[in-house]
Amino acid sequence: MTGQLSAYLRRRVGLQILALLAVLTAMMQLLELLDVTTEILERGQGVGGLLYYALLRLPAELGLALPLAVLLGTMGVLNSMARTLEITAMRASGVSLMRMLGYLMPVLIVFATVQVGLLQVVLPRVELELKQWWNASAPPDEEVKTLWAHTRGGPVSIEAVSPDGLQLRGVRTYSREAGLLTGRLRAASAQWDGQAWQLKDVTELQIESQGMQRRQLESLEWQTNLSPDEVLRLSVARPYLSTMMLAEVIAGSRAGSQPRSYYETALYRSFTTPLGVFIMLLLAMPTASTLTRGGGGGAQMLLALVLGLAFLLSDGILAALGSSGQLHPLVTALGAPLLFALIGFVRLRSCERP
Repeated sequence: MTGQLSAYLRRRVGLQILALLAVLTAMMQLLELLDVTTEILERGQGVGGLLYYALLRLPAELGLALPLAVLLGTMGVLNSMARTLEITAMRASGVSLMRMLGYLMPVLIVFATVQVGLLQVVLPRVELELKQWWNASAPPDEEVKTLWAHTRGGPVSIEAVSPDGLQLRGVRTYSREAGLLTGRLRAASAQWDGQAWQLKDVTELQIESQGMQRRQLESLEWQTNLSPDEVLRLSVARPYLSTMMLAEVIAGSRAGSQPRSYYETALYRSFTTPLGVFIMLLLAMPTASTLTRGGGGGAQMLLALVLGLAFLLSDGILAALGSSGQLHPLVTALGAPLLFALIGFVRLRSCERP
């Protein structure tokens, strides 16, 4: 009996979350396509380009919509079951809200696994594909901004990048020692040969105690940890990186374009982000007590919704503070999840019958 009850509850909640996930993602896609349709058509990509853009943006929008879908889906199902007295029957048979939470844990594990797969595997690859496709369709007269990167050898600036990231133009590298500039290298172009960058028309300037030395080279092999993939990510304000990639950037084996605090915050948050679906479910559970506490279903649902949105907002604010270096990365990663998990458990316990 218990197995049938838990399976029934999981099926109803899981299907409702899937349905809302599809609706929320479709709405996000529609709003984004309304914003970029004109530009895509002007690039000559047509309807096929619109569909391809929507496909490449789909994983990111699924990841954004998933926590809210868990909150709304769980709220809707539990409130409906409470109004039809199904929750009352379950509570009368000895099934507490905490036990219902346990029944729903397998559903959470599935959705959290999907979210981890999106963040760790799918999004870093899809982002590169979207960047290559977008660059390839850019008009020739589009304004190009100089790109900067922090590499193992020092700061690097690049004037222009080919759509596939394999060719660079206007490369400048700067070497420093004890905070002082010790050299600059300027190359008209760079070509990736699969192992390293081959610089062309190179001017190298070395600053020494005796003075400055300058030399011209027709070509030079540039050994750096700046790969073509990382070049394409330089123009992305908030690149999607897996946990391993973030650790490599912090260790210095992978190039980056953001401050160190951004990568440290993103590394900690890569471990705590999957907790969002659990917190959303926890905040939604008290809606099951709609009738067992003498009504007030609308108030319970409104409070759950407000708390869920407050969690997303506070988590985003803390992430921004951590990325800018104003808060310790560990605080920004754990602050909102711990606070709202505590709020959720307190509310859940208060809804249990004495």
